[in-house]
Amino acid sequence: MSFGFKLKYILPVLIFFFSCHADKGKNKDEKFVKTYGEILFLTEKFKNDTLKLKDKIDSVLNVNRITMKQIDSLTYVYGKDPQKWAKFFDDVKKYLEDKKLNVQTKKH
Repeated sequence: MSFGFKLKYILPVLIFFFSCHADKGKNKDEKFVKTYGEILFLTEKFKNDTLKLKDKIDSVLNVNRITMKQIDSLTYVYGKDPQKWAKFFDDVKKYLEDKKLNVQTKKH
C-alpha cells in the first residue's frame, strides 16, 4: 500500500472525527454558557432567599448534567485567559439578553 492510498482513506476519517469533536466542544460550550447564565439569573432573582437559590441552582445543574465543580473549573481555566473569558462572558451576556427579551415578549 502506498502512502497516497493510505492518505486517501485515512484523511477523510480524520477530518470527520475532528469535525465531530469540534461540534461536541461547541455544544459543551453552549451548555456551559446557558448554565452559567441561568446561575447568574437565579442569583439575582433569589438573592434574598439563599435556600431557594441553592435549590434552583441544583435543579439547573441537574437538568444540564453539570456539576458546580465543572463550573468552578471552567471559570478558573477561562480566568487565566482574558480573551477566552471575555468571549465566554459575552456569550453569557447575550444569552441573558435573549432570555430577558423572551420574558418581555411573553408579558405583552
